[in-house]
Amino acid sequence: MSKTFFTFYGVRGSYPVADESVKKYGGNTTSLLIETENDIVILDAGTGIIKLGEYLKNSRKDIREINIFITHFHLDHLMGLSFFYPLSDEKYKIKIHYPKIDGIDINSALFNLFEPPYSPIGKDGILADIELIALDIDKNNEIIINDNLKIDYFYDPIHPIHGVMLYKIKTIKKSLVFATDIEPKGKFTDELKSFIKGANILIHDAQYLDEDYYDKDTPTKGYGHSTFTMAINNAIEADVEKLYLFHHNPVYSDSKLENILKDVRKKFKNSFLAEEYKKDIL
Repeated sequence: MSKTFFTFYGVRGSYPVADESVKKYGGNTTSLLIETENDIVILDAGTGIIKLGEYLKNSRKDIREINIFITHFHLDHLMGLSFFYPLSDEKYKIKIHYPKIDGIDINSALFNLFEPPYSPIGKDGILADIELIALDIDKNNEIIINDNLKIDYFYDPIHPIHGVMLYKIKTIKKSLVFATDIEPKGKFTDELKSFIKGANILIHDAQYLDEDYYDKDTPTKGYGHSTFTMAINNAIEADVEKLYLFHHNPVYSDSKLENILKDVRKKFKNSFLAEEYKKDIL
């Protein structure tokens, strides 16, 4: 596996869904796998990371070091962590990279999920070698996984209440931007657009239709998520090659998403719906 691949393991926003109406695209919350012949990188630890862990256990037994990058600490992006198999195996070294936010204790934010009353596992059930790596939200730095795989990050403060980290996965020739849980304050900042600019792959939050976002009785504006229109505009303005619509609204069925995609492709042809277990090449 000399190439770099990415696979969606969780594509829903807010909460997981188990229903026939979401069977095609999936009902697990956010988790994305980036893999090369020698490296495993995971973005977020929603319920999708559970099946991802099973995949590593059964199909990537050669890998013993894992890098996990957390975008933010909302539960839908963390709720699968305590069921992630490699954490219970002493053979693994796991580096967890996270945005360093004032007022958030990282040990409580991550590992209270393992403790009663939430779980019977307890911290003693974590057997892997864990390294916590804080990312400075005031600097846009680069994490070097190896010479051929590097990760940039950019902090957007808008997502309530503590903001969100965007990640850019870079190979020698291509890049993928993971932009979940973003919402403009009037409009997206030039800095955010610059971070996305020219990406080969843009995975962009698209939780709401405009009609839901701006609904006069029950608007979702201010919840910290984008509309499909916002995702399209960012893809066009940033001159990206391929757009994946992501963080699907848990109440949107597969058929509704497919109807939305037809409209999206009228404005940005190379658009796709993020689909669980679908692998693509970077």
